[in-house]
Amino acid sequence: MKKLFSMLFIATMLGLVFTACGDDKDEPEVPKTQNLESVYQEPTDTHFLFDINLDKDSSSIYMYNIVFRIGETTSPAMTLRVEAPVTVDKSGKVYTYSGTGIVAYMMRGSTWTPMPGEAYLVHNLTCTVNPDAKSYYITFDCHGGHFEENGKLK
Repeated sequence: MKKLFSMLFIATMLGLVFTACGDDKDEPEVPKTQNLESVYQEPTDTHFLFDINLDKDSSSIYMYNIVFRIGETTSPAMTLRVEAPVTVDKSGKVYTYSGTGIVAYMMRGSTWTPMPGEAYLVHNLTCTVNPDAKSYYITFDCHGGHFEENGKLK
């Protein structure tokens, strides 16, 4: 009888040991690709599309109708695309684009054309995108001026 109880006890303990062992993932599941769009009212308003792909070396920021401050004046509104490296924080909730000396592409008709010359390179790019808080912040220098904006995501 003691032998039977001992065997049952050992079998129960072994069962508990194997059930207790599991895959403990401390890291959050982060989507590898996302398309996040800013809130805007009219198609002529400044707005953004953040095309995030963590499997690539860089991801795209599409900027529609942006205007640069150049001293006391402003540039004409333009549509640009910038390819920059993107990272995600440890919580898996905030994406950050960053870089300097990045070639900007301007939409001309239906074609993306690289902007020519040093003056049109994007410098000091910092862009954070938080899908959970539905917010973004972007700042960079280009076209002889500075651009900075924060806003809400759809």
